[in-house]
Formats: sequence, structure tokens, C-alpha cells
Amino acid sequence: MEPPNAHQLPRLPTEILVTIFQHLPMSDLAQVRLTCRHWYDTVCYTSSLMDRFVLSFKSCRLYEGCERSRVLSKSKSSYAKATLKAVAIEESNTLWRSLGDNLHDLTLNDCSLSGDTLIRLLKFTPNLRYLALKTTKFEDFHIQDVVVDFKLEKLETLTLRSIFVYDECFDMFKKICPRLKVLKLNYSSFEGWGEKLVQFVQAVRSTLEGINLSYTKVSATLLQKISTIERLKLKKISLKSSYDLKQRDIIQLSRVQPTIVHLNIDNLFPADDQILSEISRNLPNMKRIKLHICRVHNLHQSFLRNMQRLEYLKITDATHVAGNLDLSSYENSNLEKLYVSAATFSRNTLPRFFEKSPNIRSLTLYQCSYENIHDLQLSFAHLKSLEYLNLQRTFDIDDSFFSRTVFDSVNMPFERIRFFAVTNLTKLCYLNLSRCRDLSDETLMALSFSRLKKIDLRGLNITDFGIRALVRQCSKLEYVHVDACKRISDSAVLMLCRDLKRLKLLNLDGCRAITDSSVDHVINHCRTLVWLNMMNCPQLTDAAKQRLESMRSIRSLYV
Repeated sequence: MEPPNAHQLPRLPTEILVTIFQHLPMSDLAQVRLTCRHWYDTVCYTSSLMDRFVLSFKSCRLYEGCERSRVLSKSKSSYAKATLKAVAIEESNTLWRSLGDNLHDLTLNDCSLSGDTLIRLLKFTPNLRYLALKTTKFEDFHIQDVVVDFKLEKLETLTLRSIFVYDECFDMFKKICPRLKVLKLNYSSFEGWGEKLVQFVQAVRSTLEGINLSYTKVSATLLQKISTIERLKLKKISLKSSYDLKQRDIIQLSRVQPTIVHLNIDNLFPADDQILSEISRNLPNMKRIKLHICRVHNLHQSFLRNMQRLEYLKITDATHVAGNLDLSSYENSNLEKLYVSAATFSRNTLPRFFEKSPNIRSLTLYQCSYENIHDLQLSFAHLKSLEYLNLQRTFDIDDSFFSRTVFDSVNMPFERIRFFAVTNLTKLCYLNLSRCRDLSDETLMALSFSRLKKIDLRGLNITDFGIRALVRQCSKLEYVHVDACKRISDSAVLMLCRDLKRLKLLNLDGCRAITDSSVDHVINHCRTLVWLNMMNCPQLTDAAKQRLESMRSIRSLYV
């Protein structure tokens, strides 16, 4: 008689299991841990697999002895990333001791805690590399009962977003962050004019490379104090929407910090020929820049000619004057990302520019207009490496723009010029056509991108017929935005959920024709979905919304 386990398959070696598990979607990897003890241990003791998990607490209270603390203290799992959202954090040494040494990335979003609690928490996480406090509410930040006798030697990035940073907070971080590389203070405020901020930057000047002061009250005096700190060599600085700053302040910054390679002065002021010329002369190693321009005499002569190392250019034309933004003379094989907003392009300028900068992988032309829309079509002949294309609010295009063969029979009646259609961009992974008001199902029928993963069709006049063509021809889609597409129904949702096997994000906000049947399609077919928006869908019942809330795989749900 054979033993009872004679027909069982032999156990696969751990190395083979790890290789298989690394190719699984997150939802399946989570289920794998529940299969058997061997698989559970394989996942838990393999850092490359556990690094894919994020420990998440939401809308709860953490305190010593709470259930979450007891469970984690007995768990074999070790998490490298943790996110707490809308959590009231009290003393919980057991919880943080169990997470402690393994935690590299910690985000506190809309949480409430005291200064003493924050210090005790950080004391148990010595290997942190990234710390973010976003919209965090401190009951008070007076450090009374805790001695700051430790350092976060590995912490490289500190984000203090949308909070009021007390002087005592800056003093505390000054003591424990000896090797900080990036400081982000966007949307935050601080006491006085920022004296403690200057002292903090001075303390970490030997390692600090980047600082983000976007949407803050940074003044000319504060910027001057920071930029002139001895031995401070900044590489990245963001000053977006810091409205107290003037052109002379940016010019002075470029003179005293010539090491800057990333500069964001977007939405600050319209730059003229003078500041463009100064920036290009003082910062010849610039790789990334974001800015507004006003009326310029010669953009290439004053600015672009000296920017030969530029990899990313974001530029907004504040004039809306045709020909003001002329890139046609600029030649740069290093340029990989281009973002242009609100420009009006003269005839033939775009094709000439893209012919000289053929290595662009990411192209955004937001709310731009064209004297000849066929120039844009012709440009794609030079952009065969394009992976990201954003044509949001391009009102000059219609369904004919995406035809496989386009002839200019209007402007060139005696010549038949064939244009390189957008559908031939074989490497395209992202396409944004939102708010292009003249596009319809005919456009979706023309799209055929084997690598396309993300598409934004917000506000288009499309129907279920167009969605059927889309999922058939772009089967690898993972992120789909069809919000405010009022004509799509439950049938379209079924095709998206059933036929897109890798769907992770689905935005149905404002799709007024969908009913509870769409909820059934999501529950029955979406095994990989982690983000779902079904707000402003008036035909959904409360019972259907409650069923959605029971889906454990969905991390972000908006109903």
C-alpha cells in the first residue's frame, strides 16, 4: 500500500519559487502567502518580495497594546515601507520596535501626534532613508520628556509638506539628520522669516543637494541667506509659485550657486530675455528647468543656445502670441522630455525642431494651438522613440488626425505629402487625449499600441463601441481614465474589467449612465485593481457602494 503522500508533487526549491513570485501582480503575491507555510515563509524572508508590500494604516488609533501592535509583534513579515493616513498616533513602543530596523520609508499623512511621540517613533527606526510628514497635526511640539540622543544616519530625504514647522522641529531635525540630501518644504510655513530653517540648512550643508520651497512664503532675504551659506553646493532647487521672489533674486541665485542643474521657477513670473540670458550663462550645466516666458526677442539666442546639456524643458508661454516660442533653431540630442503649455506654433517650426532633437521620449503639448496642425503629424516622423504623449486640450485635432495615411490636399493641392501618423509610434506607453473635444469613437478605432499601459480619455464623446475597439487593440492597458464620458454604459465597464487583465486604475467619475451592474463587473473581474473612482454616478445605490468597500485589493476607493 502506498503512503498517503505518494502522489504529492515534490517541493520546488526556494530559488525557483522566488523567481516565479517576482512576476506576480501584488494581489496574487498577497494571496500566495496564504497558500501554505513554505510559501508564506518564502515571501516573508525574501526582501525583494517584501519590499513590494506597503504596510498601511488608515483612519485608526495606534496606542500601546492595540490589536495592530499585538499582531505585528508576532508576525514574521518585515516591512520596508509604511504609510499612515488619518491616524491618531499615541505611545506605541511595541509597534515601532517590531517595525524598527527594517523600515526604510515612512509617510505620515494627515496624522496627529505630539513632538515627544514623533521622537520616540523615530528612535526605533534607525535605518530610515525617506521620511514624509504631510498635513500632520501636532498637538504641540514642545519636547519635554524625551532626550534626543540618536541620529538617523541613513536619512536622505525629508519631506515636510503642508504643515506648520515649529522652530523646535527644525532644531530637532538638525540634531538627528547629519547626512540629509533632499529637503522638501512645499506648501509649508514656518515661524518668523525662517531663521531656524537657515540654521538647519547650514547644519546639513556638506551633504544637502536639493531643496524644495515651492508654494512657501520664501522671501528674497531668506533665499539669499540660504544660497550664500558657505560650502553649500545645491544641485536642485524648486521655487514654484513663491510669489515674493523677483527676477533679480533668481539671477543672484544663479550666480552664487553655479552647481544647480535642476531649477523650477514655474508659475513665478514671466521670464524675459535678460533673465534667460543670465540663467544660461551662469548655469551652463543645467539639465532640468521649468519656467514661464513673456515676449522674447530670440529664445534660441538668449537662452537655448547655451543649454546643450538640457534633458528636460518645461516652458509656458504667457503671451499666446504666434511664433513667440520658436524652438526650430535648437539642436540638442540630450533632450528627453519636453513640456510646452499655452504656445501657438508658427508653420514648419515643430518639424524642424524635432528633426534636431530626435531622442525625446516624453512630449507634452498642453493647450497649444497650431497654424498648421499637419506640422504636428509630420513631427512624429522624427520621434520614433516616443513613450509618453500628452495632447490634453488640443482643440485643433479631430478624428482625421489619427488616420493612418494623411494627405495635405488643402495647403499643398499639387503635392501629395504623406505624414507619419501618431498610430505608428510603436513604443508609446502613455497617451493623454483628455478634453480634445472633437474626438470620438473613430479615434479609438484607429489607436493600436501594443505597449500602451496608460490612457486618459477624460471628457471625450465616446461610446461603448469605441471602448470595445480600444480594449481589443490595446490589451496591455493598466490605467484607464474615462471620467466625464457621459455616453459610456455598463457594457463599456464590463469590457474594461473583463478584457484588461492587468487593470490597476479605473476612473469612472461622472459616467452618469452606469448602474449597479458596473459594480458587479468590478467585483467579478478586477483581480488587480488598486484604485477606483465611481463618484458622481447618480444611478449607483448605497448597497452597491458598500459592496465595493469590501474589496480588499482596492487601496484607494472613491464612491
